[in-house]
Amino acid sequence: MLFEYQIQLRRKLKKILRKLEAIQTSREYDFIVCHCEVNQRQGVGILLKRLFPDKQKIVSVRSHNLYDGKEDFARFSFLISHDNHKDISAAISKIQSLITNIKPRRILAIPYFPDDVINAIAIKRLFEVPLCTYIMDDQNIYAKGIPDELMKELISNSDLCLGVSREICREYGEKYNRKFWFLPPVAPASLVVDTDVVMPSGDNKHGIIIGNIWSQQWLEELRKTVRSSGIPIHWYGNPNREWLSFNEKELAADGIIFHGYLAEEELVGRLREASFAVIPTASEFNPQQRQEIARLSLPSRIPFIVATSHTPILVIGNPDTAAARFVRQHQLGTVCQYDTQQFQKTVAWLTEKETQLYIRKNALKLAATFSSQGVEEWIWQSLKEKHPFDQRFEKLGRLLKDATVVITHNEVNHKHGTGVLVKRIIADTPNIYSIRTDNHYSGLHNFGDVSYCLPHKGITRIQAYKLTIELLEDITVKRGFCVPYYPDDLLLSIALKDIFNVPLGVYIMDDQNIVLNKIPDDLMAEFLSKCDLRLATHPELRDAYQGKYNLPFYILPAVVPHHLINTTPATPDEKLLNAKIGALIGSIWSPHWFEMLSNTVTGAKIRLDWYGNYSYNWLIESPEEIRQKRGLNPYGVVTEEELAGKLKQYPYVVVPTGTLDRRDDRPELSRLSLPGRIIFAACVGNTPIIVMGNENTPAANFVKHFGIGVVCDYNSDSFLAAVDYIIQPQTQEAMRTKASKIAPNFSAKDIHYWLWESLSQGKVADLRFETLFSSYYNS
Repeated sequence: MLFEYQIQLRRKLKKILRKLEAIQTSREYDFIVCHCEVNQRQGVGILLKRLFPDKQKIVSVRSHNLYDGKEDFARFSFLISHDNHKDISAAISKIQSLITNIKPRRILAIPYFPDDVINAIAIKRLFEVPLCTYIMDDQNIYAKGIPDELMKELISNSDLCLGVSREICREYGEKYNRKFWFLPPVAPASLVVDTDVVMPSGDNKHGIIIGNIWSQQWLEELRKTVRSSGIPIHWYGNPNREWLSFNEKELAADGIIFHGYLAEEELVGRLREASFAVIPTASEFNPQQRQEIARLSLPSRIPFIVATSHTPILVIGNPDTAAARFVRQHQLGTVCQYDTQQFQKTVAWLTEKETQLYIRKNALKLAATFSSQGVEEWIWQSLKEKHPFDQRFEKLGRLLKDATVVITHNEVNHKHGTGVLVKRIIADTPNIYSIRTDNHYSGLHNFGDVSYCLPHKGITRIQAYKLTIELLEDITVKRGFCVPYYPDDLLLSIALKDIFNVPLGVYIMDDQNIVLNKIPDDLMAEFLSKCDLRLATHPELRDAYQGKYNLPFYILPAVVPHHLINTTPATPDEKLLNAKIGALIGSIWSPHWFEMLSNTVTGAKIRLDWYGNYSYNWLIESPEEIRQKRGLNPYGVVTEEELAGKLKQYPYVVVPTGTLDRRDDRPELSRLSLPGRIIFAACVGNTPIIVMGNENTPAANFVKHFGIGVVCDYNSDSFLAAVDYIIQPQTQEAMRTKASKIAPNFSAKDIHYWLWESLSQGKVADLRFETLFSSYYNS
């Protein structure tokens, strides 16, 4: 017996030591502040586990144990409560003593008790990191669990404020004079169906309830309504039986069959076979009917039902509750009172085939938005920017008039050049419906009023037409614009043109047909023949497509934000100049190019500061290893404003490109791509460019034509000679002056007006870019 006790003691000691060892690493964590254990037994816990699946990044701070202390959510969990809710200093001291050697990167607070508010404020003040407050349950307006002065201080200390419903956003925003942004509950991405409408397989018409019922009165009114209706309701959930009282046999006699808890995967199966889902709510707004929930809370089960099963929703109770408003606003079902006859009539209408299909189609349109995919990143990116990363939730389901449909191959964001340029030339256009055919960046997409992503690549022509009709059924389309990369992009654009007969433009940024034939010739020919305006980023790309398809193409280069254009040449930083340190900006699209670049740079004993994405599947080295082995100092992606300031300080910028020989593993880029970063560097920093690669690439042609740089081989001697030449005072002055003179020609100011006027005319509205490149080949 004693021996077994010693073994258990040793095991506990090992766990404690491992925890202490982990703490000693002092890495930064995301702090989640909430009211109780994060687990599958309560709604907030379920949602948090769904949003933040990697518990190794999380530190959980809770104020109460309501579920026997059981939590499987975070790397480290702390139970911290306070006796004095007015003494923040004491709370800071307490937290400082408990949380040692763990530093928060940022904080998400979901307050319910005063202790949660105090914990969030104390951690914010102690570590001075960004704080996001997310109100999921009202405890201050209709419920008075959190005093006004505490809530006011929390909100004033928050860098971003979110609300689980539009009602919470409105009422908290009005009370505290602070903008609250809408973030609804989301469903597990693995269970979301956003491809085809889900319909029950059988004719057995029945209703379903999932989750909790928050008031004994709601339950009693529901029983009375269903009792003599003849309509069975199946209830799956794990309600708190300490304050919700019922006998299961008596409940079944009333027509409500209680089944208890089901795992989410099994629960979704039951939802998909149901004709409708019932959401009980308050019949009247008073404290006995949990008005704080009825008035302000959006039940998490509604987005879950919509996204995973498309089941029509019947809210029973007051039509002015948050649940009822949401369901009606998005045409996801309907509302009825606690009245048997009204319930029967409503269910009869709701279960009609036409009604079912109509509502389920509406649910399908919203399903992808309610997916948990990318929402964790959305929260943290929004916190970083102090406003929503995109408008996907703010403009949820709102219909568009005179929409501009923009079709791209992946997310439009700041993480890649195509995304940056698409936003730059189009983002000021109102009523954008963005359709993309793939996700390459975890679904991070901050473009357009409405957006949709294909669930899979490789659609058929029939699927393209069907999808276009379904997506744009309630949209009035003004025009279409495609930035093609995949065949799917072209099929959707053709469907858009044929169905709506609106002007269609194409902007080719990357070749997928001439050097690489990933888009078949016949599909490309059909697509281009249907386009009213055809654009390409530079002369080589324009001429290649114009020559092959015998159709007119025009140039729209990678324009630059107008406010960053620099027409006064700067003097490079003396230290950087003397040390011969240059800048490497943007992405590197080939592991072979990267290897040649690093060998060249290290061989020349020159260092480059790298501003751009260095997270590639093929690049397994850490930033420190890159720094030590590759001659590159990786700084990651920085804002355009920050990069513009930095580029002025460097004596030169290096842009790697292809070799146009057997070593070249990306010939489509080498032959027909002009990196937009060249134009950006020349226009915002007037910085001389060293193109590394073949002298006949578009990149080399550009810097030679405008006299703003030189070309060198992937060879240490050649690179060193280029650097020595370019850092000479007279070279610096000459190249920077030339760059400053051409910079205004690449301004993005009002470029969307130019683009849409050109599309309406079927040719460029003016010859500004044609003239700019008119003598290109003569140089």
